[in-house]
Amino acid sequence: MRVIVSALSARRGGIITYTRNLMQSFRDKGVDAVFALPTGSTLHEEGVETISFPVTSMSPLSRAVWEQVAWRRIVKKLRPDILYSSANFGLIRSPVPQILLVREGGLFDPLYLADIAPVLGARTLFERILRRRLIIASARSSDLVLTPTDATGDLLRLWADDLAGRVETNLYGTRLDHFRRTGTRRNWREDGVLKVLLVSAYYAHKQPGIVAEAVRILNERGINAHFTLTMDFRQIEDAPGGSKDVFLLRRGEERGQVTMLGQVDYADLPAVYASHDVFLTPSLSETFGHPLVEAMASEALVVASDTPVHREVCGDSAAYFSATSIGDIVKTLRALDAEPTRRAAMLKRAYEIGNRDYSWESHVDRLLNYFEAVSAGRVR
Repeated sequence: MRVIVSALSARRGGIITYTRNLMQSFRDKGVDAVFALPTGSTLHEEGVETISFPVTSMSPLSRAVWEQVAWRRIVKKLRPDILYSSANFGLIRSPVPQILLVREGGLFDPLYLADIAPVLGARTLFERILRRRLIIASARSSDLVLTPTDATGDLLRLWADDLAGRVETNLYGTRLDHFRRTGTRRNWREDGVLKVLLVSAYYAHKQPGIVAEAVRILNERGINAHFTLTMDFRQIEDAPGGSKDVFLLRRGEERGQVTMLGQVDYADLPAVYASHDVFLTPSLSETFGHPLVEAMASEALVVASDTPVHREVCGDSAAYFSATSIGDIVKTLRALDAEPTRRAAMLKRAYEIGNRDYSWESHVDRLLNYFEAVSAGRVR
């Protein structure tokens, strides 16, 4: 079976991790696949066939036209058994059987649309309306639509209820052994500092600035705390809606309470998780959240905004706070600091849930089964 994986949107964030791991697994399993990547991508693995196109230099409208015209001709010429469009957009009236992965939550999430979309500007808002329509059109033209969580599938069906019988959930996973290889694990506040970590690329809905403010309040109330994140100021300044986060993070850096690591190589992430007490994400909208599972595998406590996706992924292994409340972040961290028994129980549950639900190989095996079913015409 010949597969084309369209990873043309694999530029940063979770899609990079996902595509890299998929390339490695397909190589190891001997899957006959070619990955379509943006020109200049760092995603190159020995033994994996790739093709590249300069899509990142195109305007959103030009790229949409290019994909529906030029990319369609390329796919038709290559004649794969399956086209796996792995990042939201697929071919409308695809010339070959197509599976679409919808991993965009914000375009469909009422909380995101109410709290984040208005600050992004009119042009970005217009582009997002077009993106949502194209995702829905892509889904309607696909033989099968996959989402990484049930909650994401529910949001998609809110906007297009005719997709109800065509949407399946294939939970993501992570390379659990990769994140359990660190050997030594930091003890809670072993040096007297509560070390808080956020691993993520920057988007406005990630809200890292409010964590810096929570850390400020913790220090004022007698808990020595520090916030580390895998972002840099340039990335935030260049992003729509980033001005508030830049302001709050710069204030935190000036106080010596914030460290900006910038992008961290995947190979180095286990040591980063292991050197912190808690992974904290205040994100308003996710479709899955790879770092949640990475943190669970690394035996770092997870504290997350109270959203349906976070609840679905972490269950009772995490502590939750109101997504827009700095005070609730402070309250949650203070409670965990005072309850070692609760922390131990959360880590135990995280280990159990991770082993049960989030093996990367299980995700890949399910995906290959979907490929076989669609190729054989059993899913239409």
